[in-house]
Amino acid sequence: GNNSLSGDLVGLTKKIDQKILSANWSRSTHRRRVNDNNPGTEGHVQHATDSMQSLLGYNHFEGDWSERNSTTYHVVIIFGKPLINDQVTIEFANRIRTLAKLLKEEPEFRPSLICFTGGVSPGNYVSDASAGYLFFRHLCASQSIPINDIQTKMWVDPGSSDEREAMEVIASELWRNHIKLWLHESPAIERLNRHYGVEWTVLERKIDIHFTLVSTEYHLCNMNDVHHRSPGKSFLQPLVSLRGLVASDRWNNEDFASDSGYYSDTLKRKSTRTGQTAFRGIENSVDTTWSFHYGTYPFLHGNDEAVVFLGQCYLLGEELTPLLVNMKGVVEQTEFFQRDNYLLLSSIRRSLVSLVEALYTEKGQSIRAGVIKHFQSHGSNRLTKEDVKIIVVLESALLNLGRCIDLVKPAGLLVSSVPASTWSRALDALEKSMNNIISVCDPDQPLEATEWGKLCHEDGNVI
Repeated sequence: GNNSLSGDLVGLTKKIDQKILSANWSRSTHRRRVNDNNPGTEGHVQHATDSMQSLLGYNHFEGDWSERNSTTYHVVIIFGKPLINDQVTIEFANRIRTLAKLLKEEPEFRPSLICFTGGVSPGNYVSDASAGYLFFRHLCASQSIPINDIQTKMWVDPGSSDEREAMEVIASELWRNHIKLWLHESPAIERLNRHYGVEWTVLERKIDIHFTLVSTEYHLCNMNDVHHRSPGKSFLQPLVSLRGLVASDRWNNEDFASDSGYYSDTLKRKSTRTGQTAFRGIENSVDTTWSFHYGTYPFLHGNDEAVVFLGQCYLLGEELTPLLVNMKGVVEQTEFFQRDNYLLLSSIRRSLVSLVEALYTEKGQSIRAGVIKHFQSHGSNRLTKEDVKIIVVLESALLNLGRCIDLVKPAGLLVSSVPASTWSRALDALEKSMNNIISVCDPDQPLEATEWGKLCHEDGNVI
């Protein structure tokens, strides 16, 4: 009897999960056809674990900047990457080059605003945003990429410490200095309303803002995954919050609603049978959309085996970000644990085990030596100056990942519930593992001075 009951509960839980996931993706227009050639086939929900496929699917169905109408205001957000010794790194330069190439290859793409994000990272005096802006300006000048300073404004956010804070600051900047102006520029359309025989008119002004988010592929995949898996903690939530009706008195400016003679004329002309005015004022509304414009992670396709090894480990650590966000929500009791994350956790640990085991092979000796040489040549990572350190730290990361898996296993396998204290321990183990991986495995280095001003590396590929 108990086995039957357990089976029924498992089946019911799976159906509930499918319904929730289907609803979430439906709201986000993330539907694909099982077979596009068969119009009779029902649409199915795209599997969210394939992060890149999910991101590309989002871009396909939402559309990028080129599929917006001519009245849309375009805003670019380029995400910073921590500097090394106050220098722009190879990966950060790749993000900026991705935007520069878009501006050079698409003359019609002229955003109203370009935002650079990133505060002062540990060990630096200059903010990531400021350094990125200077690199971008230098690159555009070197490549003769025209920037009309009247048409395209620049904004640098040197204070944000993470993506969520950066988005909140950008949203605030838009409210203060841009949305009001854009609404003024938007034509007002008269709309007649009727309710229980009473008629009145309003004037509608609406603006559409499309955000082009520029970063490395793994970074944007994490943003997209977190937004759909943990919407309450989504880095993109501030962009969603911009949507909706905007009160005319938001800026405490009375003339905002009457800056045209047309509005006052309308007020005088419109009246009901009782003689009272039927003009109900102006409705201002904002709608926001976004698409992802990514640069390829630059450390997986080189000839240096040690750099490729580091890049593979680093991406595995970054891939844990959506799981980290979900587990924080569980600890804070604002989310349920998503069992797909248990499978993801196990899969990432297996992949990391394979990479670490490779270090013990004959080929692994040259990889370890290459890792030491890579970091010593730049002096940017003290943990790998000894051959044993990289193994010790990665073994520690594996140990913590294994501990995390063991702690959440009952929930992941639907065996039993997990106490709150155990979730806290699992979160601590996950954070330690991610810190282990990221602290020693990021192969990023300062961009060489000879590479400034170039859109591509000397071999013709974007770095």
